[in-house]
Amino acid sequence: MHRPTPMALLQELLESCRVRVEGVTRGAGFFVAPGHVVSCAHVAGARPGTRVPVEWRGARYEGIVRAASAPPARPGRGLWPYPDLAVVEVPGAPAGHPCVWLDGLLPPAGTPLTAAGFSDTYEPGVPAPRTAELRRGGSTFLHGGRMMELAGAEVNEGLSGGPVLSHASGGVCGVVKATRLKGSDMGGLATPVSALRLLDPEVYRAVVRGHDRFHGEDGRWPLAADRVRAYDPCAPYGPRHGHPYSAPHGPVPDGGAALSGDEHRQLLALLASLPVVPEGGHRAAFLAAAATGAAPQEDHPLLDHRDVFTDLAAQMPPEDGRLPYELAFAADLAARDQGGHDAVQRLRDRVLIVAGRIGLGDEAQRRLAGGPAGPERPSIIGRVRHSLRDRRRYHVAVWRYHSRADIVPVAAESEALPLEAALERLAAMLPEQIDIMGGVARPGLIELILPEEALDEGFPDWLLWPEYPWFALGRKQHVVVRPLERHEAPALHAAWERRWEHLEGKSIGEALVCVCGRDGQNQAALGASFDGDPTLAALALAGSPRTAPVSDAYRVAVASGVPMMTWRRGAAACARGHGGPCGVPGRQSCPGDRFLAEAREALAGTARDELPEKVCSLRNEAVAAAGAEDDHIGGRIVLLWDDPRRRIPRVPLAPAEAEEGPTGRT
Repeated sequence: MHRPTPMALLQELLESCRVRVEGVTRGAGFFVAPGHVVSCAHVAGARPGTRVPVEWRGARYEGIVRAASAPPARPGRGLWPYPDLAVVEVPGAPAGHPCVWLDGLLPPAGTPLTAAGFSDTYEPGVPAPRTAELRRGGSTFLHGGRMMELAGAEVNEGLSGGPVLSHASGGVCGVVKATRLKGSDMGGLATPVSALRLLDPEVYRAVVRGHDRFHGEDGRWPLAADRVRAYDPCAPYGPRHGHPYSAPHGPVPDGGAALSGDEHRQLLALLASLPVVPEGGHRAAFLAAAATGAAPQEDHPLLDHRDVFTDLAAQMPPEDGRLPYELAFAADLAARDQGGHDAVQRLRDRVLIVAGRIGLGDEAQRRLAGGPAGPERPSIIGRVRHSLRDRRRYHVAVWRYHSRADIVPVAAESEALPLEAALERLAAMLPEQIDIMGGVARPGLIELILPEEALDEGFPDWLLWPEYPWFALGRKQHVVVRPLERHEAPALHAAWERRWEHLEGKSIGEALVCVCGRDGQNQAALGASFDGDPTLAALALAGSPRTAPVSDAYRVAVASGVPMMTWRRGAAACARGHGGPCGVPGRQSCPGDRFLAEAREALAGTARDELPEKVCSLRNEAVAAAGAEDDHIGGRIVLLWDDPRRRIPRVPLAPAEAEEGPTGRT
């Protein structure tokens, strides 16, 4: 059995969007948005409010002309003036009907095309569905507009108003307008779909926004178009040739970066949810994002965000290191104050995901910040806290931290969960947020605010990317833990801030002292020692804080404001086998536990703010040393790094709405 090609499947979808229109004349049209059909004005009629019969799949509906271009000054003579387009609303259209994808750019000469409409050639008076296989010819200028020439087959009258599919982009690029010579294969003319901008602006915006939102949710056409491009990867039509929607998924070979078709569609769907801007604002937005000297089209006005985006996408890509112009425009929109509109945050997240994929996450961050990035490093902050009703259960929340003035909650805090389920919830939330912040391949800071009983979990070893089973969280990202108890006790914050300041400019290797909690290091003695010396700010724990008596010493350190601690995950408390006394705390290397000596050596010359990166490097060194988990300092190392400047708001934040995934939230 012959298997249909991807193009044949896309052509079937094109035909499923085709409708028959009986207006001023009989012709065709096509669904372009839910409940909206595009046709020619000379088919549907030029007067808004006119009732027009529309037939789809054998059922008849009453359509209403909502917008149309003007008729000829002298009816009956010559072609209707440019653009000869009409928008027909079909209020009774069935839910879930398909819609074409619009490609607002003309394909190059010679591009194969498919037109869909009707013909009564074989049975006069009884129109039957018809498709015509054509190719793009040249251009003809009529009535001040640029028409696309169709060549290679007959263009009969029943095709008028029907869609023209570009085989290069997989989108509908034109509307059949006229035949060149009846009964011949001399082709005809089509109006570019970009000419819809010349209709009523309000109707146009309603239609294209409905179109973009539809395709952001309905994957039928995008999936079919993507399969067409994958089936013919050698097709010469990429963004440099005026077809951004056939862009490759990755860097363009000779410089610049390209967005995939799906990324374009998802961004357009988000733009369709933003508020309408005042007239003239779109031109300024275009100029702010475009290359120096570039200008928007003069013949088709910029009426909506989509127009700016698609016109920028048609430009030659920028040089390496710069965001694609359309992505820069989306970033500019996300950076503006849109009155707290929910779609703005989703757009911001999508920009970061796309920019991270093409290796331009830092550039996107700067664009979103409206200028060079500030000194604060962005991060993802996850918090696991006890339920107020049952301390055996826990709530999970995640934020994206951009600066002290820009902390974004990812979602509503979870319901109360057992600890294991809470950690699973946290693990499930991290990959998407890492994508938003630049992607797993771009090392970033992950801060986990945890209760004492969760500190020693194997967070660095989490495998969150099934497609890359060797990608461990703590070897790809800079994972640190922070003590929940201190964050929930404002009375402890003053000492915390002072000790953090004392670490400024110091080598952590030299500042480290040891705490094990044994013998003279009882809680009272340790507390007095910390109270008398505010420079004690970096500890090497001689065992896990989950094991006694190290756990006792850990609690004193947290309450005393110690902001930096490190230990080996799961390690038993030092047995002090050498028999000698330890200081309070221990400032000398302990013969009974080599961790302090190794930590001092590994962190020699490491500054306070460099610790997360350094510990990540140590983890990778341990794995690269082939099974040296117990022999290398980086094996099972845990870093408590608690910057008091990086706090989540104590006042509950309104949770963000549920976000779409990478192919469907952002």
